[in-house]
Amino acid sequence: MENILVVLDGSDADDLALGQAAELINFSQGKLHVLMTVYDQIEEMHKYVGFDNFKDVKQRILDDAEKKLRLLTDRFNLNFSSSMAWGKRWSRPAVDKSKRMGGDLVIKVSGDQQSRISKIFRTPEDWNLLRDLKCPLWLVNNNRQPLDRVVVAVNALAESVEHRDLDQRVIEVGYNMARALNLRLQLVTVMPDLSSMALATAYVPPVPGQAILWEDRGEELSARCQEVLESQAKALPTAAETLVLSGRVDLELADLVGDSALLVLGSAAERGLAGKFIGDTAEKVLHYLATDLLIVH
Repeated sequence: MENILVVLDGSDADDLALGQAAELINFSQGKLHVLMTVYDQIEEMHKYVGFDNFKDVKQRILDDAEKKLRLLTDRFNLNFSSSMAWGKRWSRPAVDKSKRMGGDLVIKVSGDQQSRISKIFRTPEDWNLLRDLKCPLWLVNNNRQPLDRVVVAVNALAESVEHRDLDQRVIEVGYNMARALNLRLQLVTVMPDLSSMALATAYVPPVPGQAILWEDRGEELSARCQEVLESQAKALPTAAETLVLSGRVDLELADLVGDSALLVLGSAAERGLAGKFIGDTAEKVLHYLATDLLIVH
């Protein structure tokens, strides 16, 4: 993580995001850029009412934001560059800045708290970041406890080359984060819950001469997942725990990490209408997660 971009919004959670960046920079001796996003509803009022002194008021707001940024960064004794971005749509400046600086990681406090209905009509800014960034994105949860481990979620049943390559990138990033933060590492995969599938299809008459033993099939898949995870863990320079779960991926992962682990997973977010209504696993996990999420593309 040589080049890190931290996106701040002036909230009380900014110190947590900047503190995590400071810890990584102190380990890697890399470069840090801070993007302070600023916006005030006075701009909306100005569109309808019109204030003669709007430019002066806006400049005072920006000056106050910069002063708050300096006070915050002084606490961590950091060498950094910074810039300001005005507007409600802060994800675009963040993506553009990351590209220009060759960012290896973007850190942002997760803050979109919209209703499910509103998400149908407008993609939240966190989702825009998740989809548009080319580098890993760390969404910091201000309500979580101090991190005690890094949980790397992979698809041990993946068969395509693309998915296996993505899993390798996820493991590499998770390992590097665990090493930089001095946390233990855990590799986990979530396989389908075949027992619930059996209940859902119990009324279907069996095909003559065939029998589907869901319990045996589940044990076979579980053993296969465990074998894949252990192989991936052995390839790492340091020890890593392995765990196989079954059920809904988003719910199982959220329950596993609780409020004190950094969850690392891959994202190949869907575009278009399907992406707006469904999203991929990383986006679904955001609904239930009580801790930090690190997304690798």
